[in-house]
Amino acid sequence: MRTTSRTLALLAFLLAPGARSDAPAKPPSSEDLQVVQLQDLQWTPSKLKDFPAGALAAVVAVDPQTGGPVGYGKLPGGSTIPAHWHSFTEYTVLLSGKAAFTVEGKTSELSPGDYVVIPAKAHHRVTCEGSTPCVLFTRRAGPTDYHFDS
Repeated sequence: MRTTSRTLALLAFLLAPGARSDAPAKPPSSEDLQVVQLQDLQWTPSKLKDFPAGALAAVVAVDPQTGGPVGYGKLPGGSTIPAHWHSFTEYTVLLSGKAAFTVEGKTSELSPGDYVVIPAKAHHRVTCEGSTPCVLFTRRAGPTDYHFDS
């Protein structure tokens, strides 16, 4: 089981440093009963320097066994998260908008409802196409880390 300090460090990394003062100190366990409604999310701006301006995140839970977060992301239309990789597998569903995911050089066009699995250490990028924002739901197999390609 992950320690509370590790979970809080993960949350700080995910939301840093633009976390809202009214945001919970620790998201609930992904094993707890929850009903999450998109209109009620507490979106937090990303402060990662390689993320596009206007990118938002809303963490709703953390897996108590792996430390992997579960949450939503929102990208402005026309924006791109540049090529990067993570230490753990990422599972994402596109909820709205149209997006292009390029994983290990192969691009797939996604529409609402489409699902993508990005294996650990696979280099990938995502572009939110058109002018409509893209909303994604993501679960990670372990703590979130970003390693941007140079």
